[in-house]
Amino acid sequence: MTRVLRIIGTLIALTCIGVLIAQQAQNLPTLDLTSPALWGWLGIGLIGYVLSQCAAAEAWRSILSLWGVQIAPHMARGQPMVSQIGKYTPGNVAHLFGRLMLAKKDGVNAGIVAASMVMEVAITLAVGLGTAVLLLVALPDALPNLTARYPELATRLVPVSAGVLGAIGIGVGAIFLKSRLNAIDVARPSTAALMRPVALHLASFGILGVSLWATAQAIAPATAPGIVTSTLIFAVAWAVGFVVPGAPGGIGVRDSIIVLGLAVSVGEGSGLAIAILHRGVSVLGDVTTFGIGWRLRRPRSEAISKNRPEPASFPAI
Repeated sequence: MTRVLRIIGTLIALTCIGVLIAQQAQNLPTLDLTSPALWGWLGIGLIGYVLSQCAAAEAWRSILSLWGVQIAPHMARGQPMVSQIGKYTPGNVAHLFGRLMLAKKDGVNAGIVAASMVMEVAITLAVGLGTAVLLLVALPDALPNLTARYPELATRLVPVSAGVLGAIGIGVGAIFLKSRLNAIDVARPSTAALMRPVALHLASFGILGVSLWATAQAIAPATAPGIVTSTLIFAVAWAVGFVVPGAPGGIGVRDSIIVLGLAVSVGEGSGLAIAILHRGVSVLGDVTTFGIGWRLRRPRSEAISKNRPEPASFPAI
């Protein structure tokens, strides 16, 4: 059943982006590849994407520290930075399996790794959906504009799907996390202790919004939406792309939502160009992040790991 869902998810992803490209290929804008402004904005988008992944890696280190895991900080940060490249394989789970293997190699208890990954997913989904809701409140015209352009999608598919999937995901995650913590006899972290990874993931989404905004500036500087709107679009697109089973790195699904969100202000042709370029920026950013993580995890004489959780060797907040 899981394999079927992965295949279906991959087909959905490829179909979404394939249909968009087929429909809007003739409307794609002509890019001046000799323009310094084009490459400058894309460079800003790339830097922003890499910084967002660094923030997410620090959030992972913070989550591990909640359980009192003793591991060198650079090794903890490197785990998601190296393993995240696996999200581009069909199934959308290889990066999680890779992180589990790296953490076990570092001597971290497998149960704690599993609980940490569940907590990270719950935090990321909650922050992503929460960011989208808050920005929709801050931008009251955003949903009406989308509704006017795509009435069926805006009024039925997106809110219902996001709400149902979000509720199911958070509920299942909470149940699984509680059972894992009880099984390995680890105390649940306090609300105050959770604020640091929550804040880091919130910062990550904000930086990703800047990355998408910079990419939009490279294509359509006169009509591109602002940073707040770009962050809203990316948050919704990320959440939908994350929950679709099997979509490698959210490819196709996330890009389609970005096109729909941007089309209100820049048109579907330019929106598709922005989505494709931002996908390229994110792929290059993931490769760059992988390289940074690989270097962080190079053997160091002072690196220490333990087979059981003990008081962290770095600030446990």
